[in-house]
Amino acid sequence: MQGKATVARHPLHPMLVAFPIGLFGGVLVSDVISIWADRPFWSHMALWLIAFGVIGALLAAVFGFTDYFSAPMSSDAKRAATTHMIVNLIVVALYVAAFFVRYGDVTSVVGYVLTYLGLALLVVSGWYGGHLVYIDLIGTTSQPPSSSG
Repeated sequence: MQGKATVARHPLHPMLVAFPIGLFGGVLVSDVISIWADRPFWSHMALWLIAFGVIGALLAAVFGFTDYFSAPMSSDAKRAATTHMIVNLIVVALYVAAFFVRYGDVTSVVGYVLTYLGLALLVVSGWYGGHLVYIDLIGTTSQPPSSSG
């Protein structure tokens, strides 16, 4: 059930997604600190966390695309993988837009909205990614249980 994006039989995509997830989550923490503590440093930190999160997401996407096109999947798993991919592409687009909006004004309300809409969709995408791994067993060496019961 593995795609070709592996090193020593370990899939790369799940290893790499931790970076953008952590960086995008860090944006929320930085924004909360900057708003509540009135510390401008944290607004700028959020901007750079967005930038590095987008870079990390694009790197993870390279290996995700490789797995998408090379891992054997059932039609149900392929639908979940397609949804996961589309939602992630929307997340990255929202964060890219947030970066450019916030680059001009690190405390832009529109930038905050784009950021947190992206974070909410990231949670949805994570649910689909988890479904692919834990239910469909994509990226594992196990076979999914038969549906014959």
